[in-house]
Amino acid sequence: MTRPPFAEFSALAIRELTAWIGGSALWSERLSDVLREHFLPVAEQAGLDPDEAWKALGEFTGPVYGAALEDLCTRRYEDPPQNLVADLLKKRSFRLPLLAKSYLEAMRDSAPGVYEVVAVQPGHGVTIRDLLIGGDPIDVIEVSGSRQIVQWDKLAARVVEHGGKRVFTGAVFPLTTERSEALIDELRAMLHGLAEKAGMAAEAFRDEAANVMREAAPKIGGLRIAQTLASLHRPLPKLTNRDGDPFEFVEARYPLTSGNGKDAITRLDAEPALRRTGARPTTWDWVAKVSEHPSGATSPGGGIALDSHPDGDAGHVVHANLTLTGKQLELSVNSRRRLERVRAFIEPLLAGLIGEPEVAIKSVEDAMAENRDAPASPRRSVPKRVEREVTQRFLDTHYRSWLDEKIPALDGKTPREAARDFEGREQLVALLKELENREARRAKDTGVGYDARWLWRELGIEHLRR
Repeated sequence: MTRPPFAEFSALAIRELTAWIGGSALWSERLSDVLREHFLPVAEQAGLDPDEAWKALGEFTGPVYGAALEDLCTRRYEDPPQNLVADLLKKRSFRLPLLAKSYLEAMRDSAPGVYEVVAVQPGHGVTIRDLLIGGDPIDVIEVSGSRQIVQWDKLAARVVEHGGKRVFTGAVFPLTTERSEALIDELRAMLHGLAEKAGMAAEAFRDEAANVMREAAPKIGGLRIAQTLASLHRPLPKLTNRDGDPFEFVEARYPLTSGNGKDAITRLDAEPALRRTGARPTTWDWVAKVSEHPSGATSPGGGIALDSHPDGDAGHVVHANLTLTGKQLELSVNSRRRLERVRAFIEPLLAGLIGEPEVAIKSVEDAMAENRDAPASPRRSVPKRVEREVTQRFLDTHYRSWLDEKIPALDGKTPREAARDFEGREQLVALLKELENREARRAKDTGVGYDARWLWRELGIEHLRR
């Protein structure tokens, strides 16, 4: 899809604006001052020298500069020249086409906002809702960004009228952290206090709200910088299994010391806790019921809990995988503590048939490093269609069970209970939007996602999905 016809004029306007600043010591100094307002508090909070922090941003310095430039366009100074855009148009408007002039004027009168993405038309635009002021959703033309944005994303952006269409200016960024939620709450409280002023007409409120948001531009720009710095140095989330143990790739390889393996197969097949899952090679899963409070479990501490469920059965967990190949039995588990538990189970069961095991333990970081260094496979081991089907079946079962689980984010209520509670519904809507947003982002990144819209219908709150 080609760029909309007005895009070249907005790009021309920014080039002229940048050149005008570069040729003026006063405007260059004022832009530096605005940039410092956005940047220095973040560097200080991060405990970084400003030069080090700026260097750490690397390729992201351009968007930071752009946000400060847009902020500068809206400022009015007591000493002349009072406004950057007015100064440029007064002296150079003869060089600019009408649409370039109108874009600069729209920038001059703009204010940042916080929006939720209601719908996406990839390659064309998005429909957004103002999270601070409210009102009906609006359509915004955005060609390239709409290929990256997904439904229920939260964005900080400026929306202006240009060429008869609503468009984003350049400084658009996603709000993805707890700090962004705190800023949204702060801005919402400020505007709520403004709205409570007696006798204020709607038009006057919008004007005052725009002024409040212009004043908040350095905070919003600083949040963008903080999010960028955090993402560049973000550690891996803490990965655990269902027991709360640190997630690791643990293998134990037992040599067979007697017979050709038939005796081992006979004993393993006779054990009720083992489920045969394959014949060539011969494989089993050691399956146990999910325990809400496993003995000796450590706390996941807010990390991500990973485990395998047999055939999507969320009520049971696969504690170990067993594979008999040639003259060797291999055990695979995801923690050291589970290895000890499996050894205590398997070694008496196969007494006289196996020798001492060789144990190999690999961290998630080591496994990722090996994967990065390995040559790319010329073909997928699992067809995308099969991966989608497996994902669909697993998540269908998972979310059926999730509907009746007590969720900390819902104050310990189940989703079904929260749907029947007035305050709980608000939390539930936010949680379902977050879930849908995460799956949409995964589908865009990997081609394998999950359509969770049925959960709204199941919970009877489909009318709140808007």
